[in-house]
Amino acid sequence: MRAYLRQMPFVAVLGLAACQSGSDRDRYPVFFAPRSVKLSSTADAVIARAASDAIKEHARKVAVIGHAEAGRNLSADELLAMKRAANVAEALARQGVDARIIQQKSRAPRNAKNAVVASRTVTIEIDP
Repeated sequence: MRAYLRQMPFVAVLGLAACQSGSDRDRYPVFFAPRSVKLSSTADAVIARAASDAIKEHARKVAVIGHAEAGRNLSADELLAMKRAANVAEALARQGVDARIIQQKSRAPRNAKNAVVASRTVTIEIDP
């Protein structure tokens, strides 16, 4: 019984680690330079990891959500967010993710002092 009780904290830590990594595993941020739709080598690596996990998990849906910072022309900014999402979706499909399960979305452009970098991202969300 004492050995069992000594192992419990270790098992609890393992369980918490599994829960914590699960939420990170299902959401992947892909960052872009300001006003850019070009995928960097870092973005390619994130997309490759997301694609691998989606395939491994037999994902039912992969959401690709584009964001853009609000500038003077909101229509152009929304197109920027849509193009970023399209580029990420195409890269996921090239990596082997079934294009039929990829859903592209864009969020309305917004400006917030604390969200400048966040507004230059595409978020990949995997629904296993």
